[in-house]
Amino acid sequence: MATITEAIVRVKESGQVVRSDCFGNNAAIECPHCLSYPVLLIARPDQHGTNAENPARCRHCGMTCYILDDVAPGDLEIINIVVNPPT
Repeated sequence: MATITEAIVRVKESGQVVRSDCFGNNAAIECPHCLSYPVLLIARPDQHGTNAENPARCRHCGMTCYILDDVAPGDLEIINIVVNPPT
């Protein structure tokens, strides 16, 4: 996945940094579990990846994740993501 922004996407539990491409309220991140498929997060109410009730899902391994915190609003410098292992 090409990265065209300077955004840093970090998994909250492990501190793992995943490759990302963030633009506006959209972020495509490398799946933190399988590292082989992009997962799209949309930072808008009721969209995939917004919160635990609306997680984004990797279509390859089924891992779900959502945006937990945006440390630098507007810049998307650091986004903490909570990752729930597939069942």
